[in-house]
Amino acid sequence: MRCGLAGLLTTIITVLADDLVVLKHGSLKGHRLTSRKGREIFAFQGVPYAKPPVGELRFKPPQPAEPWTGVLDATKEAPVCVQRGLFPSDVEVRGQEDCLYLNVYTPRIPKSGSEAAPLDVMVWVHGGGWFTGSGNTDMYGPQYLLDKDIILVTMNYRLGLIGFLSTEDAECPGNNGMKDQVAALRWVRDNIAEFGGNPNSVTIFGESAGGSSTHFHMLSPASKGLFHRAISQSGTAVCAWALTPPGRPKLLAEQVADMFNCPTQSSSELISCLRKQDSYKLYGAELLIPAERIFPITFAPVIEKQVGEGDEIFMSENPMKILLSGDLELVPWMVGVTSREGGLFPIFLFGPDESKVKLEENSVITMLLENPEDKSLVKKVAQKAQKFYFGDKRITYAPDSGITDMITDLFFLVGTNSAARLHSKRGEQVYYYLFDYRGKNSFSTVGMNSTANYGPVHLDDVLYLFPQDVIFRNSKLTAEDERMVETMTALWTNFARSGEPAPTWKPVSSPEVLDYVRIAHDGLHHGQGLLKERSEFWETLPLRTRYSVAVGKDEL
Repeated sequence: MRCGLAGLLTTIITVLADDLVVLKHGSLKGHRLTSRKGREIFAFQGVPYAKPPVGELRFKPPQPAEPWTGVLDATKEAPVCVQRGLFPSDVEVRGQEDCLYLNVYTPRIPKSGSEAAPLDVMVWVHGGGWFTGSGNTDMYGPQYLLDKDIILVTMNYRLGLIGFLSTEDAECPGNNGMKDQVAALRWVRDNIAEFGGNPNSVTIFGESAGGSSTHFHMLSPASKGLFHRAISQSGTAVCAWALTPPGRPKLLAEQVADMFNCPTQSSSELISCLRKQDSYKLYGAELLIPAERIFPITFAPVIEKQVGEGDEIFMSENPMKILLSGDLELVPWMVGVTSREGGLFPIFLFGPDESKVKLEENSVITMLLENPEDKSLVKKVAQKAQKFYFGDKRITYAPDSGITDMITDLFFLVGTNSAARLHSKRGEQVYYYLFDYRGKNSFSTVGMNSTANYGPVHLDDVLYLFPQDVIFRNSKLTAEDERMVETMTALWTNFARSGEPAPTWKPVSSPEVLDYVRIAHDGLHHGQGLLKERSEFWETLPLRTRYSVAVGKDEL
């Protein structure tokens, strides 16, 4: 009996020890999850990586987290940052300002005396237009990726007005949401070894605004040395929606201040007043600002003109200027788009009534122009676009209408092609892909409120990296979907380990050729010049955009 009790106690102590990680800030007690194939996952959730950005820390860069005494319960996810829903109809504000937490998922905890090699680390940056989303398991659980031998880290970061307000001076330079991401990457560098991870083998990856964020980190001096590979899915720093143009951040700050009767004579008074406002009312104020940008993205990364003494600059130049100069972090980069990105967005951009769509009157065209007041140019470009994508047909939201291709090209393909070319020109290993698989589920059923097959739309690649049981309830993967999960998780984790997604996948050989791989139901297919004709249509128009490599002709 005594031997049996001793054995039981030994088992309990071992289990507790396996769920316990000791960091320099304090100890964490995690819990266990199960992967898709039944593998045990050690999960540590709600881990603080910075001080709560509340009170006087609102609108300031993140500060290092305070140490704690005792054992911190890391078995529950932290609240999401203050936000609203992804779709235009979901305007309810939720979340908390005290939200700078991350989650760590590992297949094993290192034991004393073990000679097991440290695991490669993948750090996920969630999308959501920098106004919504989190690193939590409702969208980004570890059950698929943790069937592979990697460690997954997901994070929350400040969003919307609270994360990206800027007065374009030292009082509030902006980009605090991006600086939160940098703080999380520094936490990974300093702590991931205690979870069995290799701090010298970190891959950052993200989708949409998360993909764009990943690319921003490749261009930012603040992020240098914190990662060793990067993956940008459906977003780069030079996509049309990824940067708030100079001058507008200050105007936005003043518009918000006016809503709360805050003084605008000095940035110091303006920010001091906004710090006193209720966080939900403050976040909700951005819904009242007249739209100027494409998609519902009002607050996004900015170019920082100056920062406070001792503060760090995240982005001091236009991303395109940095790319052209070559002053960037040269790391292996996987980058790509889905073949029908735009199938998620027609209602976002034009409203529910397709009969009212007129390109020359909609921000789809005007927001890509440096001078949208030039009505004659807007009209000419709109006419060109209508002829190229629709011919003599009327514009509809049908899956076979040109509207999906037009949105795909304008807001994803052109910016991604431009970035891939420029990185390749600098000698970087660029692995370019087109995700071209449409499975049982698709986010178009949510965005378009339709069961029609729009093809692989924006976000659909995420379905095969992370389980989406909350959005697609009671929807079991088909056998073909299961195979795509195997394909995607293998490609992504292979890249995280070696910088090469597959032995047969060769990087872009030259900017002119732009080699790519199409990921489809029947495997990987190699090609050159991704959607070349459609990309060149926009690159040769006189759009004078802030982001395009080719500003095009002076005349139409």
